[in-house]
Amino acid sequence: MWWVDPLDGTNNYALGIPLYGVCITLFHREQPVLGVIYDSHLEKVYTAEKGKGTFCNSQPLHMWKKRYFPKMTVGWIQGHQVQKERKAMALKQSLDERFKRVLRLWAPSLLWCMMARGDVDGIVLYNSEGEDLYAGVMMVREAGGAVFDFDGRLFDGMNPEPYLVACHPEDRDLFLHIVRDVLDEERKSV
Repeated sequence: MWWVDPLDGTNNYALGIPLYGVCITLFHREQPVLGVIYDSHLEKVYTAEKGKGTFCNSQPLHMWKKRYFPKMTVGWIQGHQVQKERKAMALKQSLDERFKRVLRLWAPSLLWCMMARGDVDGIVLYNSEGEDLYAGVMMVREAGGAVFDFDGRLFDGMNPEPYLVACHPEDRDLFLHIVRDVLDEERKSV
């Protein structure tokens, strides 16, 4: 099965913001096996093939740990249906308070590529499943990153309502602790 998002970042494109691209994922038995993301503005092609690594214009990408908390830059991705959901806003606010910078590009595939090449230290994704998700997850995983759900389980396969964290494997506990703290506080206040 092929999933194609011909214009990831539609609103950015409509507003003239040069953050948009094309995102393609090939699935075999509901498992992503190939991801391709084209950064249209920068004319960069990112590819990730299961077990074979991540590449940008044929050059290999490998994640490496370079910044330390709280100097990290983190990406935020939320689904269109989330809107101003209380838990989502609490989590986003917590990230804003704890990290140097939180990016919200509205072109998720490009954010995943930024992480695969080391420009972003982590991504928190709140219920955002779509054509741009699985190629991005492959980019990060194949570059050496960890992708797991809010309960700490490695993310694999497909999920219609994903709640995910992606980061360098050494930062897993840090991110998981932050997410769990916020969600636990929200449960107590309900």
